[in-house]
Amino acid sequence: MLSAIITYQVLRQESPQSIEKVKAVLEKHPWYANQWQARLQDVPVGDHGLALFMQAARWADDVRIQEKAQNRPRWHYINLPFKPEGQPVNVQAREPVNILTAMAENESILKNQNDIERKATALAWLFHLVGDIHQPLHTAQIFTVDYPNGDRGGNEICVRVTQAEQPMDLHRFWDGVITSSVSPQNRQP
Repeated sequence: MLSAIITYQVLRQESPQSIEKVKAVLEKHPWYANQWQARLQDVPVGDHGLALFMQAARWADDVRIQEKAQNRPRWHYINLPFKPEGQPVNVQAREPVNILTAMAENESILKNQNDIERKATALAWLFHLVGDIHQPLHTAQIFTVDYPNGDRGGNEICVRVTQAEQPMDLHRFWDGVITSSVSPQNRQP
């Protein structure tokens, strides 16, 4: 959702009229009438645009559970191989379907389709994917002797925030703890 907030703030400064155009497209999204509109009722009217951008940005994660037919798991990442010096040469090639191909596909839909609902869905995907591609563990995986098939973007590596807490995978740590408003340094051991 951070990418949506940044997008909204930039548009508000540089092209406020674009916000209304984006909102008009997002209001045609299949989830607008059934879910997003109800969520906007709890938001001050002046923040409806920002809240709508945020709902669109998180939609691609919401459909993983609520509407599996729309889920595109491989669209959320690209596993570019990182192989530290001295590691074996058996590095896998990247997947043919990934975040880069998904971004291109959705951009093409926005430019070339007349179906407004498809455009709205493509725009929501782009909001989400722009955020995902800025998360380092959505773009690379490490290949070492310990991880000859890669670490799946940090999903195979466990870390602990403190000794007392349960271990969690590095990817989840990055998604949840690092990007949350609670700083790990401020957490009590």
